[in-house]
Amino acid sequence: MVQKAMLEHYGVQTEAVENGQAAIDLLASGANFDLIVIEMILPVLNGLETTRQIRAMGIRTKMLGVTTCNYERERQAFLAAGVDVFIDKPLAPENLVPILMELDGQ
Repeated sequence: MVQKAMLEHYGVQTEAVENGQAAIDLLASGANFDLIVIEMILPVLNGLETTRQIRAMGIRTKMLGVTTCNYERERQAFLAAGVDVFIDKPLAPENLVPILMELDGQ
C-alpha cells in the first residue's frame, strides 16, 4: 500500500493485486502496464516465481523488484528471475522518481 500511495502521489495510475497469482491472472487477461512493482514476499506465488511466470508470458514491461531483504543473494535472485531494477524497501523518491522519469521519456 505504501508503494501504491507513493506512485499515486506522483500522478501514476495504479492497480494493486492481493498476491502473485492475481498479478499473473490480471496480465493474462490482457491488462497492460508501463511499470510492474513486485514484492519479493507475496502470498500464493512469491515474487521470484511470479516474475519468472510474467517473463515466460512474453511480457517485457519494466519490472521493479522490492523487498525488505537487502542481501546480495536476494538481489541477484530477483534480477535473475527477470526484474529490471531491484530496490530495498522502503521505496524512496530518490530511487523511484528516476524510474518514473525514464518511463515518461524525460
